[in-house]
Amino acid sequence: MKKLVCFSLVVLAMLSCLISCNFTQNISGGLADNATATPKVEEMLTALANNQTEDAKALMHPQANKETDDAIAQMSSYLSGREVSSIELKSINVNTSTGTSGKSRQEQVDYQVTLMDGDTVYLSVVYLSNNSGDGFISFQLVLGVV
Repeated sequence: MKKLVCFSLVVLAMLSCLISCNFTQNISGGLADNATATPKVEEMLTALANNQTEDAKALMHPQANKETDDAIAQMSSYLSGREVSSIELKSINVNTSTGTSGKSRQEQVDYQVTLMDGDTVYLSVVYLSNNSGDGFISFQLVLGVV
């Protein structure tokens, strides 16, 4: 009986160490600093502004809906050569998982984007990294009040 209690305490101590290390890493690591989507968002906006739709499609995740041609063309038409002046991260939600299908990291990020002509738009993106590849599974240009 003593061996079972000792073993249980050791396992409980190890689990608490693992949980507390992960919690500390998430708090001190600053998730906003770890937004891997930000440079890809800049690439996508540049491609859309310069009407490089094939480059924009290449930034999409292999698992993304294949019916993105119209949406990419519409966003490209809206930006129509207008470059980005600033990008401000508004919110981020990161989900990381490891399982039998491998490791997966999904970022849901919202940005406020100011264009060179002073217009402000918002972006809501989902960037996925997994065994199938890296890329956007959702890239939404939001106009209006958010």
